[in-house]
Amino acid sequence: MGSNLIGMRRIWMQPSLVKKAITGSAIVAGVMFVQPDGAEAAFGDQELKKGMNNQDVKELQDVLKAKGYFTYHTSTGYYGPITEDAVGKFQQAVGLNVTGVATTDTLKALGAKSVSKSSQQTSSTLQVGSRGQQVTNLQSALKDKGYYSYNVDGIYGQITKKAVQDFQRDKGLSVTGKADAATINALSKSSANSSSKPSSSSSDISIGMRGSAVTDLQSKLKSKGYYNYKVDGIFGKITQKAVQNFQKSAGLSQTGVADSKTLAALSEKETAKPEAAVTGLSIGSRGSSVTSLQQMLKDRGYYNDSIDGIFGNNTQKAVKEFQSIVGLPVTGIADDKTIDTLKSRSNTQTETVLKVGSKGNAVTELQNKLKKAGTFHVEATGYFGPVTEKAVKDFQKAKKLQVTGTATKETMDALDGSTDKVVITPSTGEDQGDLLKKGSTGSLVKELQSKLKAIGLYSGPLDGDFGNGTDAAVRAFQSRNKLTVDGVVGPSTWEKLKQSTGYEGTGNGNTGSDNGTSNSSFSVMDLIADASVYIGVPYVWGGNTPTQGFDCSGFLVYVFKKQGISLPRTMAQMWNVTTPVSSPSVGDIVYFTTYKPGASHGGIYIGNNKFIHAGSSTGVTISDMNSSYWGPRYLGAKRAH
Repeated sequence: MGSNLIGMRRIWMQPSLVKKAITGSAIVAGVMFVQPDGAEAAFGDQELKKGMNNQDVKELQDVLKAKGYFTYHTSTGYYGPITEDAVGKFQQAVGLNVTGVATTDTLKALGAKSVSKSSQQTSSTLQVGSRGQQVTNLQSALKDKGYYSYNVDGIYGQITKKAVQDFQRDKGLSVTGKADAATINALSKSSANSSSKPSSSSSDISIGMRGSAVTDLQSKLKSKGYYNYKVDGIFGKITQKAVQNFQKSAGLSQTGVADSKTLAALSEKETAKPEAAVTGLSIGSRGSSVTSLQQMLKDRGYYNDSIDGIFGNNTQKAVKEFQSIVGLPVTGIADDKTIDTLKSRSNTQTETVLKVGSKGNAVTELQNKLKKAGTFHVEATGYFGPVTEKAVKDFQKAKKLQVTGTATKETMDALDGSTDKVVITPSTGEDQGDLLKKGSTGSLVKELQSKLKAIGLYSGPLDGDFGNGTDAAVRAFQSRNKLTVDGVVGPSTWEKLKQSTGYEGTGNGNTGSDNGTSNSSFSVMDLIADASVYIGVPYVWGGNTPTQGFDCSGFLVYVFKKQGISLPRTMAQMWNVTTPVSSPSVGDIVYFTTYKPGASHGGIYIGNNKFIHAGSSTGVTISDMNSSYWGPRYLGAKRAH
């Protein structure tokens, strides 16, 4: 496999053909998968040696690994002592001069075929899918100019394309996202011009600059809540935007250049209105601004988690809930409008938020309205538990509202104006009120079992029957979370379960849409095509978006969600809720054990023993399940659709 694949002539692919190649591999069994590569010098054309770090080194390591000489657990692309030793052992085995340097003779012996210079020059344009030293040089140049602020990895993905587009736009070039000759020349000219200017020629700090002055600027912006990224001393687009936001709030000219006035204003002590800095807080934001946001949400009953200054899923959920209640666009981003509305509502003015755990006359009134609407089938109790939540969700689905299970302002308005009765068949266990306990049956019990299975406490069938196995699992969960151990699932247990699993669960034993729609429109080919778009996006621990980067489970959650399928956030939880299959089919999730026992890594099977995944050293890429690294770590395949 190794020598044949490496020896193949690299194939140039337009971005629009990447999806076709991937889906083509998925459709036709046994067809060689064509992974997009760029127009850089091909593997085998140049000598590789210690200290180099690029895609050619990674390919060298892959070939040496396939032949049993490179024993490190993953190919890193860095030519260090381990690679040097592996090359030396190979050279000795085949009778070459033992130098540890991968000479052209060594590469030829490994199976690489040199490509003539004339064929290399048939296309000098770099674009999505390109890899190698030329891409590394491009990313470094863009990073120096402040357009690219991610890992320089030699992989031309969507983030590199966006950086190229920004540069082209600023320089008045055709905005294609492809690094053609004109773009490369403009980058080189820009580099020459910037290097001819002494960094100390002006006290202004602007895009493209780097060093301690930029580090200090970013730190000050971060302390005031305008900059929520890594302080790296590089003045890029993100830093420029942060400067502009600060200038706007300080009444300065919004140039994005940190001039003397901006720096002076930044150095002043916080005014009485530091909260203006919380503009645009979202997943991944950290700091005092997030702490303030969480406190306001908690004071008003929307946030029940710890106040830690980290904008995570629970904070986003609270923001969405507040936005829905007060009639704002439900984005989950704490923008100026959201913050201003939060602050304008004192504790005495706050609307009553009816959700799991609420009780009183307002809940009784809600239940009676739901009963009239046809989704609530028991006597009103004034107690908001899982049955009431399901009734709210059923009503929201029927009225095509956002399905939250919380009685939002939009939901209450729809209930008040509803004249048509929603036909929802009651579960047979709903006659026991707004609690689930031994003897209950129906879709809510099945959802309960699904959640318990996701966290490894329940191993029985998802049959909707609250029997001894479900009772034992509930009690174990309650004990673990210091709840009253009675086997009864009331609001406290239900809400804690939702927090623990990180997804809404389903009533059919499989993962399904989190927006109330069925997954009948699921398309395996669309899933694979969607996944292919993100090849080259870097790996980021905890990352779950293309702009932020992906970790392995974040990538799966994101791609499957585009097909209407909601997955739990960790690989272990996915393993617990997906359906086992004897052998993988295209679109199935393949699981591996890596840094800890059990399912700790996974990807999407695309056929021909290949899978697409977010690797810690590669970002989103395609790998061979039978490789010397992944083969021994394979756990099995399961189906999520």
